[in-house]
Amino acid sequence: MNAHGLVQASINTIMQARIKTVHKVLGLVAFVVPAFLMGAAFYHANARPNPSAINTAQTPVEIIEQEPALPPLPDMAALEQTVFGELIETRLSRVHNQMIKVRPGATLSNLLENAGVDRGEAARAITALSRAYNPRQLRAGQMLTLSLESLDTSVVKKGVRYHLAGLTTKPDVTRTVLLEREHNGDFSARELVMDLQMGQTRARGSIDASLYMDGLAAGANDAVIAAFAQLYAYSVDFQRGIRPGDRFDMVFEDYRDDRGTSIKSGNLIYAMLAPRGKEKAFYRFETPDGEVGYYNAEGQSAKRFLMKTPVKGARISSGFGRRMHPVLGYTRKHKGTDFAAVRGTPIMAAGNGVIERASRYGSFGNYVRIRHSNGYKTAYAHMSKYGRGIKKGRRVSQGQIIGYVGATGRVTGAHLHYEVLKNGRQVNPMTVKVPTGRKLKANELKLFAQEKARIDELIKNAQPAKVVTSTLASAGQR
Repeated sequence: MNAHGLVQASINTIMQARIKTVHKVLGLVAFVVPAFLMGAAFYHANARPNPSAINTAQTPVEIIEQEPALPPLPDMAALEQTVFGELIETRLSRVHNQMIKVRPGATLSNLLENAGVDRGEAARAITALSRAYNPRQLRAGQMLTLSLESLDTSVVKKGVRYHLAGLTTKPDVTRTVLLEREHNGDFSARELVMDLQMGQTRARGSIDASLYMDGLAAGANDAVIAAFAQLYAYSVDFQRGIRPGDRFDMVFEDYRDDRGTSIKSGNLIYAMLAPRGKEKAFYRFETPDGEVGYYNAEGQSAKRFLMKTPVKGARISSGFGRRMHPVLGYTRKHKGTDFAAVRGTPIMAAGNGVIERASRYGSFGNYVRIRHSNGYKTAYAHMSKYGRGIKKGRRVSQGQIIGYVGATGRVTGAHLHYEVLKNGRQVNPMTVKVPTGRKLKANELKLFAQEKARIDELIKNAQPAKVVTSTLASAGQR
């Protein structure tokens, strides 16, 4: 075979070979290109006429040496596109994306293995991912997108059907985590963080249907409304202390992208509620010792020793005092307050304390009692189940979930029976006077006054929330 044939054969080898991996392609190209160059040089050297081989006995002729035309170089870009394009097209045809929702208690290792990825490959992927994102932070309901490459059925192991080509997840609205498999089989991970600008947004209006529905209609979101309601849960009875037309005002941090679209909300920095026309305003403030709270203009904390309403979104179905018992059918004293709520609604500890009892307790069903300071105790009955880690002797903090609304014990429907005990005697949870929260000291008041002035300026310049103009019913469904 002459040099030109050698070159052509080399090119044909590339064009016809079934390239299965990137390593093979690189190796083949690394071999063929030098072979081509050597062949071209060989052809060039041997294409010159050999003067000694000319028969001088024949008619003399003038010998004019000239460079013979070399075979044209192949278009390497087109060659690369042909070879690698075929490889990429072949691989992409074997890759598909699969959406997975993280189940409660699931681990990333379990999810990958259940998807058909080899255990060893899953371990390598998780190790690489850990450099950008802690897999232990996966939460129930979080979505994962797996890019899976089908394996050759002749070499697969039992239960292993795919190579993991990549993984994508969004821990929150501002972050995206990417995992990719490199050509050599190693994995690399990176995190993309959205660049956001923080501003302040103001949502205000009046309560006509409910704080939740009217708050949504004013442009606040679920998280802001929940923080607002939690703030006033210490001092306001939302069932009987609110009248139609009572005003509210919420100013909160708002993070927006470069197009001005709101991506997420931050801290509630100012809140005002006017139950029965009496304004109660609070400012967010972090004390020098690092405690974050909400204080009125005089430096009095919004927190109280005990919360009035230890369950969100509930209505009072039965108050404290004598009543006709719904099951027994005769009149007797009702020693607590009943809150009707959907089964499974979280129940919070009304204050800091230690759990005295967390067990089944006669007609109360699943029952929790907490001992607080100053001779106070609170009790919670008819729970469907207990909160995580709730047991006798465990210390809990105000607002911590201790259980969930249910219908255990002697009941006619799902509700929370809530009691407050003072020195061993039940008192009305809605009217009992409990100690107030923290009062800022003189040195703290100076710092608070500066922060209050700063927030007042932010309130003046806050951007109005986008008001929802649809009906209240539709606002509650969005």
